Amino acid sequence: MTPGSEITDALIAVLFFASLVPLLALPWIHHQYRRFGRLRGWSAVLAALEVLYLCGLVAYTLFPLPSDIVEVCARHNLNPLNDLAASRSAILQVALNVLLFMPLGYLLRYRFRRTLLVSTAIGLAVSLLIETTQGTAIFGIYPCPYRVADTGDLITNTFGTVAGWLLAAATARLLPAPEPVPLTHPDPAGLPRRAFAVLADFLIAYLFSTAVLVVLLLAGLQAGPMRFVVSVLVYAVSTLAVPLYRADHATLGQATFYLTLSSPSPARAVWLRYLLWWLPVSILQNTGYTSLVLLAAIILGLSARLRQDRRTLLDRAAGSSTISRCVQTAARVP
Repeated sequence: MTPGSEITDALIAVLFFASLVPLLALPWIHHQYRRFGRLRGWSAVLAALEVLYLCGLVAYTLFPLPSDIVEVCARHNLNPLNDLAASRSAILQVALNVLLFMPLGYLLRYRFRRTLLVSTAIGLAVSLLIETTQGTAIFGIYPCPYRVADTGDLITNTFGTVAGWLLAAATARLLPAPEPVPLTHPDPAGLPRRAFAVLADFLIAYLFSTAVLVVLLLAGLQAGPMRFVVSVLVYAVSTLAVPLYRADHATLGQATFYLTLSSPSPARAVWLRYLLWWLPVSILQNTGYTSLVLLAAIILGLSARLRQDRRTLLDRAAGSSTISRCVQTAARVP
C-alpha cells in the first residue's frame, strides 16, 4: 500500500463516517434514551469510534476502486508464510494487518463482553468475509480481483483480534463503563434535550428531502424546480401527519429523543404547532431565510429559559408541553 493510497483510503473512511453518522446517530440516540433514560458523552464517543472504525475497515480493505481493472487484476497468494518471507514491506503489511484488527478485538471484549473464543471466531469470520470479497472481485462486480486474497491475512487478522482482546482484558478496567447506568427515576425533558429534538427534526427533513430528490433525479426528472415542494411536503409529513398518527403525538425528532406531546387536545396542539412553527419554517428555510428561522428558534429558547415551567411561546400558543415519555409513563403508574 503506497502513501498516496493510504491518504486516499483515509479520506474515503472520513467520507463514509460523515455520511453514516447522521443515519446511525438518530436510532442510537433513541435507543439510549429508551433503554437508559439519558444520554452520556462517553457512550456517544464510543459509538462514534465504532462507526469510524468500521468505515476505516471497509475503506482500507476495499478502496480505492480500480480505474483500469485489466491492469490491476490481483495475483493470488495461497502461502500463509509468503508475507513473512518476502521483504521488509511485507513484514510491515503483516504488522498493519494486526493493528487493523486489534480495535475489533478490543471492542468485542470491552464493549460487547464477548469471550476470547467467540471474539476469535468473529475476527476470523470478518477476515474471511473481507478476503472472500477481495478474491471474488466484490462478488463478481468486477471481471477479476483487483486485490490479492491472501490466506496469510486470515492468520494475521485473527491474531490482531486476539491481541486486541487481550489488551482490553488488561486495560478495559481503566476506562469508563461502555454504557450508562439506567436512571432509577424519570428524567424530565430539559431545554437542551428539546432543542436537540428540534435539530433532529431539521436533519430528518433534510435527509428525507434529499432522498426524494435523488430518486426523482434517478428517474430522469428535473429535481431542481421541485426542491421547494418536496421539502415542504416532507416537513408536513414528519411534523404534522406523523404526530397525528402516533399515539404519543411526537414528531420524528421528538420520538428520537424519547419525548412526547402533552396536551388536553393533542390533535389541536399538533395542528397549531405545525401552522405556527413548522409550516413557516419549511417555507422560510427553502426561500433563503434560514437566518430568520435561527432567530425565531433563539427567541423561543429564551422565552422558555425565562419561565419556571420552561414552556416556550409555541407551547403556550398551542396549549401543549413537551415532556419525557419516561415522565408520562411514570405518571400513569398508580
